[in-house]
Amino acid sequence: MADSTQTEQIFLSYSRTNNLAEAVALRAGLEQAGFTVFRDEDSIYAGDNWMQRLQAALQGCSAFVLLYGRDGVKRWVGAEVQYALSRHLSPHDDPQRLPIFPILLPDGDLGSLPPFLSLFQVQRWQLGEALPERLAQAIRDKSEWQDGSNTFDGCPYLGLSAFQQQDARLFFGRRKETLEALKFLGAQREANPENHIPMDGQYCRWLQIEGNSGAGKSSLVNAGMLPLIRQGALWARTSYEKWRIIGPMMPGKQPLKQLAEALEHAFKPDPASRDSLALRRRMEADEEVLTSLLADHKQADTALLLVVDQFEELFTFAEEAEKRQFDAQLAYALADATCPLFLISTVRIDFLDGFEKLGKLSERYNDQCKRYLLKTLSQDGIREVITQPARLAGLDASEITPAILSDTENEPGALPLVENALHYLWEHRKDNRLSYELYRQQGRLVGLLGMQADALLERLDKDKSLPKGREGALELLLALTRINPQGNHTRERIPLLQARQIAGDENEAKGQAIIDYLAGRRQEGGNGGLRLITTVGDGRNPSPALPLSGKGALPQRRTADGGTPGSSPDKGRLGGVSSVSVDLIHETLIRARPDEKTGKLVGYWQTLYRYIDNNRDRLFYRDQLKEQAAAWQGSGWFGRWWRLAGWSDLRHFRKVRPGRATQEGCFLRWSERMAWVQGGVLALLLAFVGQAYLWTLDHGLPPNYMLTQQKFRLMNLGWLTEPLPEMVEKAIQPPEGEFLVGEYDKEFGEMVNKALKDIGSYGQQNFGYPAANATIPQPFFIGKYEVTYEQYDYYVWQQQGAENPPTYPGNPPNESGRGQRAVVNVSWNDANAYLQWLGKKSGESYRLPTEAEWEYAARARTDTPYWWGDKEDAQGMANCNGCGSQWDNKFVAPVGSFKANDFGLHDTAGNVWEWTCSEWKADIDEGAGHCVEPKSQSAARVLRGGSWYSKPDWLRSSARSWGSTGNRINDVGFRVLRSARTK
Repeated sequence: MADSTQTEQIFLSYSRTNNLAEAVALRAGLEQAGFTVFRDEDSIYAGDNWMQRLQAALQGCSAFVLLYGRDGVKRWVGAEVQYALSRHLSPHDDPQRLPIFPILLPDGDLGSLPPFLSLFQVQRWQLGEALPERLAQAIRDKSEWQDGSNTFDGCPYLGLSAFQQQDARLFFGRRKETLEALKFLGAQREANPENHIPMDGQYCRWLQIEGNSGAGKSSLVNAGMLPLIRQGALWARTSYEKWRIIGPMMPGKQPLKQLAEALEHAFKPDPASRDSLALRRRMEADEEVLTSLLADHKQADTALLLVVDQFEELFTFAEEAEKRQFDAQLAYALADATCPLFLISTVRIDFLDGFEKLGKLSERYNDQCKRYLLKTLSQDGIREVITQPARLAGLDASEITPAILSDTENEPGALPLVENALHYLWEHRKDNRLSYELYRQQGRLVGLLGMQADALLERLDKDKSLPKGREGALELLLALTRINPQGNHTRERIPLLQARQIAGDENEAKGQAIIDYLAGRRQEGGNGGLRLITTVGDGRNPSPALPLSGKGALPQRRTADGGTPGSSPDKGRLGGVSSVSVDLIHETLIRARPDEKTGKLVGYWQTLYRYIDNNRDRLFYRDQLKEQAAAWQGSGWFGRWWRLAGWSDLRHFRKVRPGRATQEGCFLRWSERMAWVQGGVLALLLAFVGQAYLWTLDHGLPPNYMLTQQKFRLMNLGWLTEPLPEMVEKAIQPPEGEFLVGEYDKEFGEMVNKALKDIGSYGQQNFGYPAANATIPQPFFIGKYEVTYEQYDYYVWQQQGAENPPTYPGNPPNESGRGQRAVVNVSWNDANAYLQWLGKKSGESYRLPTEAEWEYAARARTDTPYWWGDKEDAQGMANCNGCGSQWDNKFVAPVGSFKANDFGLHDTAGNVWEWTCSEWKADIDEGAGHCVEPKSQSAARVLRGGSWYSKPDWLRSSARSWGSTGNRINDVGFRVLRSARTK
């Protein structure tokens, strides 16, 4: 042999219990070929520093030969393989890069070969055969041979699907990172796992994988770490060779529910024995249930590993109460040194601040959690992603590799885009060649995704069996998106039934067909291998092809426990899919990147990203609907009616499309029913309102009288008290004999009479000077207030349909208010017609007061010019032109706005002139005590009291004016009188 071979040292790894004879024979063959062979049992002895010795031995070897027999890769062999892989995965130009040569013995199972060794071509050999010459040559050349013994049938690329444990053989590009991350679990210093591994401050039971969206965190755990852990890769650091995996689970909206389902699935092989609801209730009540449960399942040789994928869901949309309990359950289990729990979590790096809000885990975050940052896949990693699966499948990827490497150079989270493009190119391969020209024509890396997804929507649009299928698909994809105001959207899983109802707009069969389209299970027209959604069932691993009932369903795939993915003992109304949820297949579908020119975010799939952007308020209404539905559900029977959604909310809530079986769906249905009832009531109300509005127009009334009309209807039915004049409580007793009517002040009377005569107004109005004697024969009741618009309008309304019905008086001056204001624009004849109606209604005798009765009631036994005294200062006493009130010389005031006199009468001074039944005479005489005889031909009647338009002088108790019986004037009203003898 050449001298160069004498320096080559080979590390021979094998099972000491079952493959010693083969190891001796192979060692002899290698030594005969001129190599030095290192066997660990010759140089490495059990001790606390055995790991250090092993690393040193491997560092000095130039090749690693693995004998793979019945025992597979376990314990010591596994530790040796792990260190050998670490050296092999050093940079390509590193001279220390270690070539690995697996030798498969007859009793070895090629199918159980550790996933990271599937990269290497396997040489078959058995005891008694000579050393294969090409093995010796490959060791000398430090090159791997190609013999086709470890090929792959079918497509070696996964598209947008995340890598799962069954895909470990195809998981390339992250082998180095996988081995690095595994080193963080267990002991952080060398120890002998067969003796004792110290559980000191360097011992780690919680590993967190952090990285950006699309970095491949889930794939690293599922397809990289878990298969190696199952095969004992952590034995050297933990002394555990056997591992029971709990999950992977994702927190979702109800993390305790997901944790309970994962635990029940892990510990109870028989689905019929599982009761995740009971376990969840226990965890809600006791923060240490997880710790005690794991203690019950503790075994000396088996570790328990909980995998929580997408831990950020705990921060983004988990329910607050369940989040707190989930936090406490994990924290207490990790704090208990005797608990056999290990934890691997994955989290997006932009959500790390959420740990500050976790009351329990945040206390252990710094000292108990080892954090591994998974960086963006390197160019070497992407090259491996392209070329190594192509090598296994016998594909020519030479012309596509440089193009994809160029397109991913500045593309964060490129792995799903690369896998999707390669899957498409594999489907359209020619002569096992992946075409660069096709790649270029279809838009390259990013364009391919949008093209495929748009084509899928177009096929849905053309499917006549699914009307509005495109709209249903986009609505479902929107519902699967947790919208972020800054455009950094995340996924949100929803129950299968809800997904069916959203996609099918309450038509579940249609919804299932759309789900099948999006999940790649409908082959009409060909989906091109693209799947946009996946299904998650019963708290276990995501199942990208979960079989569901309905058209397009695939044969059921068996899981490790003999069940089917997503199967559940809970049948319920969902027919066995009550625990099945729907999820986006990858966040790439809803992610965006900054445009190179504008800097604005542009979606990888622009159609969906724009749809989300146009409906970004959907998240607000989705949360609002959930909140209102919860409040409605928690209310009492009568309280529920008041908490139903209004019409405005319903318009937005319908777009959310909650499932019928959900609390939100039930709330929405009851709200819609109430809306129909309200609509019917409103229609009737509008009919009344329309009629009332036309009524106001016909009669020249203000719009607010539409409500007044309804009040009149209720009054007419006796449901409300009719508006009739209110009389003074006690009958007014007149003076015995004659009573002096008119102006008492001689000096004032003479002065004013002269002034009025000089201007020719004495015959129209005066102060009754000189005063005259009149009599008031009987006690009487008189109205406390002037008759109001409401009282008079009610009278007119009651007379509608009568022969020669009265008309509604015009509005008071300068405003449209009526109601409790003193009525004006009524003639003397109008007033008497009202009094006649009032008498018939009440059975009493009503009339207008005589001039003498009016003045006696107004003076209230005073002999001063005003009932309140000598001075004309009427501040706070009356409404006139100069009285100082808010209505002065502008408006008629509501009755009762000012103080009453000693008889209890309001507004006898100012506001409106009041009709009396006495005939007008310029000089007052004894006729002031009489009403006009019916046979009188005179049309002039006395007015007393002044008005809003009058100067303060005309508020004197003696002030007089007159009006014709047929005149309607905007400052003239009336007050009613009833004789005391009728009562």
